[in-house]
Amino acid sequence: MITIEIPDTYEPERRYILSVIFGEFLGLDTQIQVSDRQDTRILINDDSRELVIADGLFATPPKQWLQPASLPKQPLLIWNFANTGLSATTVSPDIPVIYGNEPNRSDFLQYTENKIYLGLDIFGSAFFMLTRYEEVVKPDRDQHDRFPATASLAYQENFLDRPIINEYLEILWACLTKLWPRLQRKPRQFQTYVSHDVDEPFRYAFMDSLQIARRCAGDILKRRAPLQAMENATRWFLVKAGKAEADPCNTFDLIMDISEKHNLKSAFYFITDRSAGILDGVYSINHSLIRQLLRKIHQHGHEIGLHTSYNTYQSPEQTKKELKILKQVCAEEGIEQDTWGGRQHYLRWETPTTFQNWANAGLDYDTTLSFADVTGFRCGVCYEFTTFNLKTRQPLKLKERPLVLMECTVLDQIYMNLGTEGGAALQVMKKYKHCCQLFNGDFTLLWHNSSLMQRREIELYQKMVSNCD
Repeated sequence: MITIEIPDTYEPERRYILSVIFGEFLGLDTQIQVSDRQDTRILINDDSRELVIADGLFATPPKQWLQPASLPKQPLLIWNFANTGLSATTVSPDIPVIYGNEPNRSDFLQYTENKIYLGLDIFGSAFFMLTRYEEVVKPDRDQHDRFPATASLAYQENFLDRPIINEYLEILWACLTKLWPRLQRKPRQFQTYVSHDVDEPFRYAFMDSLQIARRCAGDILKRRAPLQAMENATRWFLVKAGKAEADPCNTFDLIMDISEKHNLKSAFYFITDRSAGILDGVYSINHSLIRQLLRKIHQHGHEIGLHTSYNTYQSPEQTKKELKILKQVCAEEGIEQDTWGGRQHYLRWETPTTFQNWANAGLDYDTTLSFADVTGFRCGVCYEFTTFNLKTRQPLKLKERPLVLMECTVLDQIYMNLGTEGGAALQVMKKYKHCCQLFNGDFTLLWHNSSLMQRREIELYQKMVSNCD
């Protein structure tokens, strides 16, 4: 049994992050003892060996907690792990020190046969990243009231493109196995999670005659594209005649075929209420075409989930209402699932409010947490983990499955603007997938069904879900 001795400050926070690191990530049983000390001490049974980890974040004076003074001091110092004599999987040997001691001092890492002292505050840094601590402290928001990537420590210190807490975890494991070589961690296997936010299931099915007339007029008069107007009109008539396969957004069969070819299970997240009107699309979950689609997805063995509407991120009542609608419709269609999860529309999020909303609604997992403007590891990790409410100081039943990559972020002009031509987008996307593979983690990919209408989009998507790279 591993015994972990901790100081008597921030006990709920310490217990939470130790449970995630040791229990969820490493699969090790631990017992925690509060003692009169200023660091974290790790022992196994009556063994004389010990690992001591420096305190950083949890040494914050109570009046400074969740205040700017508690944020990491920038620029971060860099620790060169290559010269330590320890062996650990990292993206780079240059390790940013989020919290901890001065890494250039000789006492930052000390080890003998029976003791290792590490000046890197692994547990405080992991807590900071997983709970999204800085998003409660910093006021920065974009036009959708989202915390932007550019305001994050990870972006500003150039580690958004690496799962830094996975690296910290491997350093911890290297220290543990240096002292206790027979220690075993739970095995992990790389996996790909593909999901699809259904913002626009059909382009023409819910468009009336006046709307299609306006669109065609715009094609001719504004865009000078008469052939496009003809195609739009033709497709509209076909869809209205009952041929849903003529709708360009109806890529669901294609998605399911690709997933099944690669032994993947797609998750389709549906909007069930429109709290912000047109921003939440134009379809109704109760429409016969949508119900038919839900049945087909379920019959193929894929997952149905919730895409909470634009104004839900601060509303527990609206979140609960929308899940209730989804479950009711699914029950009426004979659809049963053991797990219910999803993602916030527009990746709109407020920490810790939205965590709590989802937990209170009874959702099992969320997979929102990536940045819309720049792709990367917002939580610093490619493993699923239990969430924590920074305000109530309590862990939640809700799991976070961090979103690693959204196709819009990489491709769209308003974000990274890499497009589908050339190899830039594929190179960036593969980089993130390979990072997840390096740590036997979860590559969580969001690809909208409405972003699979062009040949290059389909080819890019197929390459990203392929098991061959």
